[in-house]
Amino acid sequence: MPRRRRHEPRPKLPESGVLDWTSSAHWSREERPCRYCGKLTHLRDSARKPAHKTCAEDALRRQAEEAAAAYESARLA
Repeated sequence: MPRRRRHEPRPKLPESGVLDWTSSAHWSREERPCRYCGKLTHLRDSARKPAHKTCAEDALRRQAEEAAAAYESARLA
C-alpha cells in the first residue's frame, strides 16, 4: 500500500505584503474609491485602477486560496 503524503501548511504572506508599490506609478493626485472596499485612495494598481495595497493583496490571497482548493479537490477526485 503506498504511503500518503502529509499535507504541509501553506506559507503565510509576510506582514509587509508581497506587492511592491514603491514606484510613483502607483500614486495619483486624485482620490477615487478603491475597487475592493470603496474607501477613497490615491493608490492605483498595475492596471491604474484605484486600489489600496492591502485590499489588492487580500484579493490575491483569496484567489490563490481558491485556486489551491480547486486544485486539491480536482486532484483528490
